[in-house]
Amino acid sequence: MSLQEIVVLIHNGEYSRAISTLEWEASNQSRTLAERVEACKWLAECHLRLGEPKESGDWYLEAVKLILSQQVDSKTKAKEAIPLSEKALECYKQDGDTADVLVAARLRQYLLGLLK
Repeated sequence: MSLQEIVVLIHNGEYSRAISTLEWEASNQSRTLAERVEACKWLAECHLRLGEPKESGDWYLEAVKLILSQQVDSKTKAKEAIPLSEKALECYKQDGDTADVLVAARLRQYLLGLLK
């Protein structure tokens, strides 16, 4: 299924179908890293719309992990990953789990340090 078709599912409120397809896309090693990151971001959005901020934060962090695995310089990785780490932090704050908030905050600080 194409990303455009998945987005249509999301806009139609068919989150379960979209989530199952996106999870497959995110884990599919034959997809490019960028495609897998995009799938993670859409998974985070689906879970947020379902009122599941912890799961949303987890998928944002999975996208950050994928970005950090790229074979590019640290500053480029950080610039791409910081907005996603901030979204994860926001999601975890909504969920109220202090440990998750701390992990996301430390990750954000680490990424900011890569920019120096």
